[in-house]
Amino acid sequence: MLFIGLAVGVIYGVKTFLQMDKQTAKAGTEASSSADGGGKVRTILPEDTGSSFEELVGENSGESLPVGATPMPDIAGSQDDPPLGASTVDGGIAALELLEKFLAMKTLEERLPHLETSLKEPALASTVLNAPLPEVLKITVDVRETNSIEQMVDYYYYVDFAGENGGANPQTMLVRSRGTSPPKVVVDPFLDLFGGRFERFAAKPTTEAGTFQIIINAGAFCYDDIPDADKKFTLKILPREDAREIAKAYFGKTSNIGYMLEDETSGIAYGQAKPCTILIRWNMEDDPKRPFLEALDIKALNWNP
Repeated sequence: MLFIGLAVGVIYGVKTFLQMDKQTAKAGTEASSSADGGGKVRTILPEDTGSSFEELVGENSGESLPVGATPMPDIAGSQDDPPLGASTVDGGIAALELLEKFLAMKTLEERLPHLETSLKEPALASTVLNAPLPEVLKITVDVRETNSIEQMVDYYYYVDFAGENGGANPQTMLVRSRGTSPPKVVVDPFLDLFGGRFERFAAKPTTEAGTFQIIINAGAFCYDDIPDADKKFTLKILPREDAREIAKAYFGKTSNIGYMLEDETSGIAYGQAKPCTILIRWNMEDDPKRPFLEALDIKALNWNP
């Protein structure tokens, strides 16, 4: 009888303890839920990686923005974000507004306070920036890239200009915010691509090499009629990821670019469109009868002046 009494006591004690523990856990969960205010959990994107700006614009994600349209995003800021003077989303809205105004301007004088370039004003005077641009059919948000060390945010946009025969001329444009300064349009790649600087360079052989800010897409093949094609890969030069190439350049499998593509940490990969600053020349030595564009080196995987 004594043994039975002790067993009953132990069972009752264990049951009571488990009930108290369950009630405590439930109370803790309710307190945590109340502290969160019932709000949605929002993911904060890492600062130092390229992240889709479409992820930041809520219901506007993936939509094409007609000229004059402004995304209405809803996002929580990160305590680790650099002090850019405004939230990331506010910066994106300001960048889009500047781009729309910039494209509507008609003279270099109007645009000068709103652009970033490595060129001097006299060199800009003879470019497309000193004249009205074609009609803008559509502006689409592409990606946002944040550089916390340099306090810089880059906003990339797809811009469709009115082209010939009722078509569209697809281009990529970059608006950059530095610290607390107002955003500016980075125009050197715009002049290389839309302005035709690279296309003119690629049109006929020259003895001088050129550095251009363009978009590249590397392919692990070479089927074109160039010297030693079996030892080379192809580099498409694009105005935009989804557009037809302006020209093709080639690089050796054992060249600097070839080694970069074999390195998974380099920042570029086969079949991936990437804005970059690249050094290109006309190779007229391997076979003078078959000159070709040779990509010598990728100087930077960005469009910094």
